[in-house]
Formats: sequence, C-alpha cells, structure tokens
Amino acid sequence: MVTATTEHHASCCILVSPRLRIVRADQVRAGDLIVSGFEPTGSGRFPRTGYLAPGPYRAHPESYDPTCGCGVCGLPEVDGPDGTVVLTTGQPWDTCDPWPADDLILIQPRHRLPARPPAPPAERIAPPTTRT
Repeated sequence: MVTATTEHHASCCILVSPRLRIVRADQVRAGDLIVSGFEPTGSGRFPRTGYLAPGPYRAHPESYDPTCGCGVCGLPEVDGPDGTVVLTTGQPWDTCDPWPADDLILIQPRHRLPARPPAPPAERIAPPTTRT
C-alpha cells in the first residue's frame, strides 16, 4: 500500500502499475525499476514514500565498498544492521547508490524472461541388430 507518492513527474505514470512491489533493498535485482524509497515512521504505521530526485531508475546492483571514493559509500547513514547494498553505480548519478539492506523500496520488478522451450529430444538410434 502506497500511502504517499513521490512528486516527481516521471513517477506519476508508473504509480498505477499493478506490478509494483515493496521489497527490502537486498531483494532488488538487476533490471528492477526503482520507483521510490521510504521515510521511517513510528511503529505500527505504513512507511511514506520518499522523493527520488531523478524519478524511477533501473537497478544495477554491485558489491558495497565503503572505500570506493564516490563520496556516498562510507557515510554512516548507509550502514544498516543487516549490511549495505549498492543498487547502482553511476546511473543516474555520478556516485554509487548505497542503501541499508533492510530499507524498504518501491520497485516495479523487471520483466521475467519467458521460459526456455524444452530442447527437442535427441533422436534415438536403435542398436544394430545381428543376424544369425
């Protein structure tokens, strides 16, 4: 349930998608569309969506390196009790996008690839028959 929306115009159309899901940052997969983060709220209340300046962007998860030098990795606010994940590096910013692993994020999951059709069965070659 979304209790507030981001004000960025690029998010308006995506917010009506029935495919939207709230997931932990460590559950975001490559290609998921990140729509919004959430502000912390008191216990027993739904979180409010935060404002993501560039609007929705695609996730390209990377390993977290607090010494990478981007200017954001290593900040205390990105450290979570369950660790930190980087959702993208360099897109849409010139820095990494680290999140505490347990932070909630509104995403539209990437499209699932259709199942690969089964391989055709190998032709069975009958063993040679012997005549006696």
